[in-house]
Order: sequence, then structure tokens, then C-alpha cells
Amino acid sequence: MRHLLALLLSCCLPLAHAGERPPAEVAVLATLHKLHAEVPAYDDAALKRSIERLAPDVLCIEVSPARYASRGPEANKVEYPAVVYPLIDARGYRVYPMEPAPPRDAGILQPYLAANRAFAEQQPAASKAFQAQTGALYDTLRLYWTSPARVNDAVTDAQMQAKHALQAALVGEGERTGWEAWNGEFLATVARAARENPGKRIVVLVGAEHGYWLRAALAKTPGVRLLDTAALLAADGS
Repeated sequence: MRHLLALLLSCCLPLAHAGERPPAEVAVLATLHKLHAEVPAYDDAALKRSIERLAPDVLCIEVSPARYASRGPEANKVEYPAVVYPLIDARGYRVYPMEPAPPRDAGILQPYLAANRAFAEQQPAASKAFQAQTGALYDTLRLYWTSPARVNDAVTDAQMQAKHALQAALVGEGERTGWEAWNGEFLATVARAARENPGKRIVVLVGAEHGYWLRAALAKTPGVRLLDTAALLAADGS
């Protein structure tokens, strides 16, 4: 009887595995917004090559649904009209805008911005020092960023994580809560894209400061197999 039961189980288990949905492959690709023009190794052409190198089926993009629908000029995220939207048209990627729509966006941003205004007004010396430190960090990173792979590597992520840890400690709970909530909106969208596209390749386009947060969260997200973006780009010489 024990042998018969073992045989039955061995026959059933492959069927159970066959019915499981394969995880989506997810690569987080950091972008630099206006700084693409100041980092020669990661200009618009290099960003386009990086997206194509990662071979997405799906793109998760750092704009709201309304801004994606209008595809108008971007004050800061200039890579969208310059690179991302033309690639979407050319390649036919399935697209998921990640920024929240109203009124959810204001519910997150208004307390966050208020906390930062209060910090600048109430602690001007600390605010000025933090701005100087952030400027020095970016001055250094612009020299470090000699390839798209470096923009997406563990060194850059560690610097951004440290920057935001200090920012939250200085500004306080409003900064911490807003940062977590805004990134959480991105994470929820990527998780939905993964559920709706099992086995597909998803590339998440997000500003470089968000990369460390999303990579850490996606590594623990069911239905996601997080890819090493820096390694994939480096393998291509990027």
C-alpha cells in the first residue's frame, strides 16, 4: 500500500507543478531624468540601448496614467518624450504607469512636501548642509557613472539608500512616510503587472534614487524573479 501511495503521489506532483504560473522576470532600470544630458555614458542613446538590451515584454513607467495618456512635455523626466514613448510606439510594449492618479497622489505628496518645507524653515542650517551633501554626492556619482551598468549597481544603490536614511532622520516622519508610500505605489503596480504577465520580462523604469528600494522589495515579492540589471548590462558592455 505504501508503494502504491508513493507511486500515485509521484504521478500527481508533476501535474501540480505544470499548473503553476511561472514568475515574471523583473529588471529595475534606473533612469537619470535631466541628468542623462550630463552623464555621457548614459545619454538618451545609451538609455534606449539599455532598454532594448533588457528585451522587455512589459514596461512599468514612472509617470501617472494621465501623463502617459497625454504624452506631453516633461519638465524633469525628459527621457520619456525623448526615448521611452518612441520606443513604446516602435516596439509595442504593454505599459503600466506607476504613479498614482488623483486624489491618491495629492494624499501622499502634500504631507511629504509639507514636512520638507517645515524642515527647511525650522532647521535652515541642517537643510543647507543636507543640500550641500546631496550636491556633492551627485557630483561624485556623475564621475562614477561611466556606464549604464554602474547607474544600476550595488554601489549606486548603497549611496541612494544612505542618502534617504539620512533624509528621513533629518526631516522626520512626514518624509519617511511619504517616501515609503510613493515607492509602495510603484511596487503595487509592478506586482500587478507580474500577476497579469506570468513568465514575461518586465522592465521597470524608475529614477535612480528609487532603485535600491524597489530592488529590495521586489526580491521578496511573490510571482517575481528579480534580475540583476547591472550584470545584464555589463554582459553587453554597457
